[in-house]
Amino acid sequence: MRLPRRTPAARGRRALAGALLAVAAVACDGSAPPSRGSASPATAARAVSCAVPDTRPTVRFLDADTGVANRAAGGGCTVNDLVDDERAWPDHGAFTAHVGEVARRLSRSGVISEPERAALTRTADRSGIGRPDGPKPYRWIFDGTRASFGDWGYVGDRGFALRDDRTVVTVATPAGDGLGLLWYRPERFGDFSLRLRFRDERAGGADARSNGGVFVRFPGVDPAAHPECGTGDPAWVAVNCGHEIQINDTPEGGAGDPSKTGSVYGFADLGLARARPTAKGVWNDLEIRVVGQHYTVIRDGEVVNEFDNVPGLPFPGRPADPGTSGRQFARGHIGLQNHDGGSVIAFRDIRVRDLGR
Repeated sequence: MRLPRRTPAARGRRALAGALLAVAAVACDGSAPPSRGSASPATAARAVSCAVPDTRPTVRFLDADTGVANRAAGGGCTVNDLVDDERAWPDHGAFTAHVGEVARRLSRSGVISEPERAALTRTADRSGIGRPDGPKPYRWIFDGTRASFGDWGYVGDRGFALRDDRTVVTVATPAGDGLGLLWYRPERFGDFSLRLRFRDERAGGADARSNGGVFVRFPGVDPAAHPECGTGDPAWVAVNCGHEIQINDTPEGGAGDPSKTGSVYGFADLGLARARPTAKGVWNDLEIRVVGQHYTVIRDGEVVNEFDNVPGLPFPGRPADPGTSGRQFARGHIGLQNHDGGSVIAFRDIRVRDLGR
């Protein structure tokens, strides 16, 4: 097959993308981009490629919104992708220098305007990122390596598999009638922001969708240690004493679960329109923020749900299950759900940021 010749504009975009990725790599660790074999695959991927695409509608530096529209910057990256606001910076000046250099190159290339460049640098300065009293960075708790996967434990009837593409996916084995739970063992989290990406990979037609979820603030997986959770099944300790943030883009009606993606399952359920569904095979960015007992769910940069976990609310339709009074833990674990044998959900890039003061 004869390949089309690259136009000057296309060559320019490719050169710009390469230059910006090099800037991002230099600014992230203070050295030249790693050569082959000089860094672990996970570190190299995050340094020189858009390993965690950020498609939020505006450019944000953690919680600071620049107001600048996020847009493609070449090489498959957006402007958000090129600014590394999640890592631990040595000081505030290093972060603002990083943003300044990326913004200058984007402005010179015509990706952003001069007023937008100024807005990026102003917001970087007021973001506080890198300051001792500034916002805390994200920490990776699953980066696709076998070492990070080893920090997660498994209980239940159906499992999870680590794949060569650095994702973890729900699998139908071992077979059983109950759900499976992959949970992060090393620590419990208080006030936090959890960010991850998920993708529905269920076989079948467009309407054959997966059901799953993310559990937060559950006390562990030992039923004997938590009799108040009312179960003898380790996986159901998370169900009965934590909160599940639902993943489920099944069509409305029929046999599908009416609680759609972004629901705080049973207590603050969403319909499909509010869930902002995507097609199968599309990676979605999911952020779950828990501060005190206030829950915020953000899908692809848009807030889709908020819930106040006040005591005294019964579980709708399941009076034997604990209500909100039994789900008042100030700290808890994070887990991923394998709901059923037909559902296939992949997860990647799981990071947590401490929101406590």
